[in-house]
Amino acid sequence: MYVGIHTASLPFVFAEARRRIIMHAALYSNFARSPRHIEALSTALTKPGFRKLHAITLPFDPKRGWMEEFMHVLRPDYSLAQMEHEFNSSRDFLVRLAARHDGLVELYETRAMPCMPVIIVDDKILFGHYAHSPVPAPQGYWFSVTAPVEDMLDWLRHGRIPEDATPTQKASLRFVADCDYAMRNAKRLFL
Repeated sequence: MYVGIHTASLPFVFAEARRRIIMHAALYSNFARSPRHIEALSTALTKPGFRKLHAITLPFDPKRGWMEEFMHVLRPDYSLAQMEHEFNSSRDFLVRLAARHDGLVELYETRAMPCMPVIIVDDKILFGHYAHSPVPAPQGYWFSVTAPVEDMLDWLRHGRIPEDATPTQKASLRFVADCDYAMRNAKRLFL
């Protein structure tokens, strides 16, 4: 358990990635302002054998039914103009990352309300929670579990959870499945 995502040493976790990173969050503007995060992601993306970084994000669409409330959940004290800036910063960061690492970054734009922020690095799953609170998700509790993510992605592709899957694997699968669902049902951005 981590109190605030900053205590999870995320730049170190990113830099240590060997195969895959999946980021499922509404905003990446904090990453965009962090040279440590940018460098760590670039380190992972330039490793031999690294396969893919998948980033799932939201478009700025304040007219969407749930979006105005959700923007308040993301940044409780921000105005609509400030939120638009955060979304633009987030999108610019992802687009630049994809441009610098051609073919290794896949961007997805979902219209579905995210359930929770999830970051998967190889077999490590980090997850937080969104809440109606004056304290935003990056400063909340974050948790980490280890699970056979590649196997779980195969289970999802084949539509079958093995009968011998443990309760812990099934609980971990929920996070992997949420990311997989978002990627399958989102608009893929081709840059």
